[in-house]
Amino acid sequence: MKKRYFLILSMIFVILSISCVSAVDNDTDIFKEQNNDVISINEEDNASLSISDEENEPVAVISENNSTILTVTNDGEVLASENNATILTVSSSDNVLSSSVSVSSVVSKYKVPTKKQRTFNIGGFKTVLSNAQYKKLFLISSIEDIWFDDGDYYTPGTKYYGYDQYKSGLRTYVTVKTNKYVKVKLKAGKKTYYKKSRVYMLFSYGQGQSGVAYKHMVQVIHYYGYFNRYYDYVKVLGKNAKYFGKCKCSGSFTKLNKSKLYNIPYIYKKFSI
Repeated sequence: MKKRYFLILSMIFVILSISCVSAVDNDTDIFKEQNNDVISINEEDNASLSISDEENEPVAVISENNSTILTVTNDGEVLASENNATILTVSSSDNVLSSSVSVSSVVSKYKVPTKKQRTFNIGGFKTVLSNAQYKKLFLISSIEDIWFDDGDYYTPGTKYYGYDQYKSGLRTYVTVKTNKYVKVKLKAGKKTYYKKSRVYMLFSYGQGQSGVAYKHMVQVIHYYGYFNRYYDYVKVLGKNAKYFGKCKCSGSFTKLNKSKLYNIPYIYKKFSI
């Protein structure tokens, strides 16, 4: 009889032990789930990036104190400070890295000059540039700046928006008739000739035989002295001779006409690179 009671008590003890272990496991699982929920909530509270996938909704970057520091919309990109003050706006339709857009922008801002602005004088010699000639000379400096930004420096035998390229920049030349002639003395071998020659104005920009880097120049020349190298000695005669061998020089094309006269060798020595 005692053995029977002992066996029954042992079975009850085992059952109670199993029940206790199961209860402890269940409590542990509940604690883990609650802990996981706490971790998930904390991650959400401390989120540093919030991105909306909704159509036409802005994408925002949020700091830890929930203040917006960057907002990007479909219409453009807006960089903002923490108090939402806009500091930079770039339209998505603008290609700010494209040189063609930059050149187009420079050209679009160009204003057609008056005849007075296109008229140049050196001494008693005068010429009037055409609108196309003036525009080409006026824009080269600005387009040269864009050429430098492109980083594609000096491709021999090619042009950049109509301008010649060389190792340090762009260059161009324009020769225009003036309203006067001069008498010149020509010497070929032992023979001497006296000729009447048309006077021209030579406009230049950039390093070359008739210009210096990053500067506009204008000088008076005559037919035999510039176009025909056969004659080894050509001298201008008369009171206007003093204007040959001189030039006007300026970094700004709009100030070129009002520049004082310089000796050409001095300009080449000072600005050639």
